[in-house]
Amino acid sequence: MQPVTKNFRKTPLKNVLKEVEAQTGLSIMYDTRELNLERPVTASFDRTPVSQVLREVLDRTVQYSIKDKMIVIYKASATPPPAAGTGKTLTGTVLDETGAPMVGAAVATPDGRRGTVTDSNGRYSLTLGAGDALISVSYLGYVTRQIVIGDRTEVDVNLVPDAKNTINEVVVIGYGAVKKSDLTGSVSNVKMSDIRDVPNTSVDQALQGRIAGVDIMSTSGAPGATTSIRVRGTRSISASNEPLIVVDGVIDAVSDLNDINSADIEQISVLKDASSTAIYGSRGANGVIIVTTRQGVTSKPSVTAKAEFGVSKLARDLDLMDAQEFVRYLNDRNYFSSRDPQRPPRFDPSEYGRGTDWIDEITRTALYQNYNLSVSGRSQKSSYFAALGGNDTQGIVDGSGFRRITARLNLSYDFAKWLTVGFKGSYTFRDENPNRATIGGANIWDGAVYLAPTMGPKDYINPLYENGVRIDTPRAKIDCNENESERMTNTDVLEFTIKPVRGLIIKSQNSYMVYQRHDYQFWPSYLPKRTEGEGADAYRYEGDARRLTSENTVSYSKKFASGHYFDAMAGFSATHETANFFSLKAEGLLTDDLKWNNMNSIGSKENYNASTSSNKVVRESVLMRLNYNYKSRYYFTFTGRYDGSSNFAENNKWGFFPSAAVKWNAKNENFLKQVRWLDELSLRLSAGRTGNDAIATYRSLEAYGTTTNGYLFGGTQSASFFPSRVANPNLTWEKTTLYNAGLDFSAFDGRLNITVDGYYSTTRDLLLSLQTIHTTGYTSRFTNLGKTSNRGVEVSVESRNIVKPKFGWTTSFTLSHNKQMVDDIGHEEYVSCLESGGNTNYMMYGYKTGYPLNALWGFQYAGVWKTTDQFERNRFTKSYISSSTGSDAQLMLGYPKYVDQNRDGILSEEDLIYLGNSDPVLYGGLQNTFNIGGLRIGFYFSYSLGGKIYNYSELAMAGGYATNQYRYMLDAWHPVRNPDSDLPRAGTDDRLVPSSLQVHDASYLRLKNATVSYTFDLRKKTRLLRDITLAVTGENLWLWTKYNGFDPDVSSEGTSSTLRRVDMGAYPRSRMFVFSIQLRY
Repeated sequence: MQPVTKNFRKTPLKNVLKEVEAQTGLSIMYDTRELNLERPVTASFDRTPVSQVLREVLDRTVQYSIKDKMIVIYKASATPPPAAGTGKTLTGTVLDETGAPMVGAAVATPDGRRGTVTDSNGRYSLTLGAGDALISVSYLGYVTRQIVIGDRTEVDVNLVPDAKNTINEVVVIGYGAVKKSDLTGSVSNVKMSDIRDVPNTSVDQALQGRIAGVDIMSTSGAPGATTSIRVRGTRSISASNEPLIVVDGVIDAVSDLNDINSADIEQISVLKDASSTAIYGSRGANGVIIVTTRQGVTSKPSVTAKAEFGVSKLARDLDLMDAQEFVRYLNDRNYFSSRDPQRPPRFDPSEYGRGTDWIDEITRTALYQNYNLSVSGRSQKSSYFAALGGNDTQGIVDGSGFRRITARLNLSYDFAKWLTVGFKGSYTFRDENPNRATIGGANIWDGAVYLAPTMGPKDYINPLYENGVRIDTPRAKIDCNENESERMTNTDVLEFTIKPVRGLIIKSQNSYMVYQRHDYQFWPSYLPKRTEGEGADAYRYEGDARRLTSENTVSYSKKFASGHYFDAMAGFSATHETANFFSLKAEGLLTDDLKWNNMNSIGSKENYNASTSSNKVVRESVLMRLNYNYKSRYYFTFTGRYDGSSNFAENNKWGFFPSAAVKWNAKNENFLKQVRWLDELSLRLSAGRTGNDAIATYRSLEAYGTTTNGYLFGGTQSASFFPSRVANPNLTWEKTTLYNAGLDFSAFDGRLNITVDGYYSTTRDLLLSLQTIHTTGYTSRFTNLGKTSNRGVEVSVESRNIVKPKFGWTTSFTLSHNKQMVDDIGHEEYVSCLESGGNTNYMMYGYKTGYPLNALWGFQYAGVWKTTDQFERNRFTKSYISSSTGSDAQLMLGYPKYVDQNRDGILSEEDLIYLGNSDPVLYGGLQNTFNIGGLRIGFYFSYSLGGKIYNYSELAMAGGYATNQYRYMLDAWHPVRNPDSDLPRAGTDDRLVPSSLQVHDASYLRLKNATVSYTFDLRKKTRLLRDITLAVTGENLWLWTKYNGFDPDVSSEGTSSTLRRVDMGAYPRSRMFVFSIQLRY
């Protein structure tokens, strides 16, 4: 047994015990609740026996025992330890919180006289003495348990993680990983245990509200639909605002998060401030989502198989009129148009019943299936993880759906102590059937929301639109049309890790990604709207992309006995990407049988419309990071990346993006070390700059277009080239400067953890399309102009309310606030990004200096004209204006009126006002999880408070007669029944005039997920299975909101860089119930 030689001066007891372990080779076992590990020790030892060292450093409340290669420290007892005698043997298995066997767990009597460790299967065998009544079971990072033996000869033990250990958990960051307690930047880590059972085809849907500062909004409720993600707000107006996705260190390893099976994910980290994102330079301008997939962790092969089965249906319907109500509404419209109050109603409502519910006509109860199989394990030199998954999700709109197959293989092998080679391969195949039915939006003649309930499901004439037109109803489109999209993504990664000397790591990661997309659409000749001989239409799209990336880093770390620690990393990154696209549409196909497979079968080649393109992007970067800390009190981080991108002009291809951060952990100061209930109290500050090059390729270059729409010369039509874009040799990066201040608080042995961050960022040199003088021959040019800003606060709270072996209750809560502003858009008065449509396009969403980035614009609704005196008085006051130019006061009664902002008597864009901001004031989520033995119960609420949203369907209906109406229009103005109403009278048809009447509060509170599961422990009953878990999960169970559309959490314009919360007839959300069974071996 080696003696101890060391000088300790105010050294925490936990560090003293670690030094004793290091010098003697002994393992020290103790219950953290019995020792004050932060108590400072001052002592000097020179080749001192370990027993004497322990006597000096330990206080009198504990004793110790040394046996074989183990030191057991235990609470002092008045009675001497019992002597061994009977030779009774106790056996059992030690398992972690998931039921996996724990290798190397210490099992001993409290006095330490007898002890052992578990084998590779988590099994132990311990011979006890005559008086031994307890055993103590411990494992690093887990709560030590003392268990009464009684008459048992076999005792199985489940250990739970030590809550205090959360501040030391490892968090994956850019090009590395650090302990959570050593983070200087703002990084959020997601607990996969909370979302692994959530039935989502896309992991981003499950993350909604769980990460402070990350606003995740659905683009639609369709299966496989992407989300719009904003990390700390929107910065750019034209360039992308979506965060960078990194999977296992590979940038852009997937086309979107739909490519990743959530069952394969081990950890998700979100980098939010400049200190954490600057290592990715221009690619990290909008935040970074780092996904780490699973690896083998147990020496014995672990096999997991899981099957899920479920159903989903429409979660929330619209409150539209039925046939009887709609006929009453039409009678009112006819009443006003006849000018004869004695004229009897034109229709008898009692003859119509409820009529056709067009939403019900196209929706269904949809089936859900999901299967996952994984095998993992490790040995001393290798580790492996292999997984296969299959998903089949029907959409609630008939004919839509999503199917996906995923495969993943992660391998690692130590060829030598200094050389590790790894391979990671993933494959995803997605087969989607996008929605074929028109739900809402601008298509008022055939949208399911708009069609009159008086029409039958098989009627193909809309009698209310333009005196009757033939249409393709939503049902006809589902039954006749075809729409399919196939996507394949394959990424292979080869890694080399070299450790030539202690502290030095050389790593090279090389990846190759292949992406393919095939879209097919077909409109047959027998569509109801088509005329005889018109033929069929077909469309085909083929696209592929290939990306080769090499990431190479060298890092070195060194810890000094004096308490200084530093690590440095430098690297080089290169990416080469090519993409090719081809599309072809043919109209008037002579046969339906071959669909898109024989597009030459058209009557005239003039009915072809073909398009081809090819892109190439090259990026190169040099990067570095330096970390320093002194005694885990004072931290400093500097990061820099020098990026080069082919997207910009020759003289602006390179940009440098630095950041710096400092941190002070006050808990490790002498004046707080004795505060035992406090685990961490840290203050963080960071500042830095990132860039953005996420625009279409070649935007700095002059471009030419082609056309064949010229004059005929000699009976032929020649192709011509014309300038379509002016060059900008000065086009350069958008630049975002970010500042962050944070507080990390942990207390009560890690049972309460709070993180608070405040931030401010400005983005300059916005990449904008600027209008030009028409005499130049161009309508616009792309340039750097303008400024936006974001500021906000984030709060994350995690609490372990009850921590017991057979009962646990944990809570996590997030709260976020972000305010984003347009500070400058040059000489432009405003920039419109979504207009109302119709003959006069009014801005509904747009940017204006001094207003929020996601501002809503429209007219100020002022009710309706209720008396002729009001109308006549207004001829002089000019306070209000109507879209109708009628001058007869009697005929204008019941028509909507708007505030005439400039009192010029004309309704124009000069009267548009700011109607609110689509961004929420506060958003986040609340998770509560209860563990009662094998029973697990979880509830998750997501919320969004504040923010506004336009209901576009109201804008399109607007008191007209060609469409169905919301039921509240039964309360419209009527001179006899309802003369005090402020809703427009029936038949005013004030369509496509955006106003505050159609703007709604977008706040909501959603019971997003509830799960009940039970795990049956089968280890004692069979060797074939470890356990079986049965679970029932409900998704989107309840929604509280004032919004009268399907759901306020929607962004139909999800592909837009900035537009958020736009409901243009989006696919409705579903409510899902899923049963699952999981088997583990």
